[in-house]
Amino acid sequence: MSDPQGLYFTLEVAVHARAEVIEAAFSVLREQVLRDDGPDAPSRLAALNRAHATLGDPRRRAAYDASVS
Repeated sequence: MSDPQGLYFTLEVAVHARAEVIEAAFSVLREQVLRDDGPDAPSRLAALNRAHATLGDPRRRAAYDASVS
C-alpha cells in the first residue's frame, strides 16, 4: 500500500504503525505546530487533526487503508 502525501505521511508514521505510535506521533507533532508562529501553522494543525481522527479510529483507518491500497 502506498500513502504518498497521505495521512500516514502527515503523522510521520509507518503504514503498519500501532495505535500507540500514531497517538504519540500526533501528540509530538501537535505540540510542535502549536509552538509554531508560521502562517501555515493553522493548516498544518488541521491536517494533523484530520489524520489523527482517521487513523486513530480503527473503523475509519480500515476504510482509509482500503481506499488507498
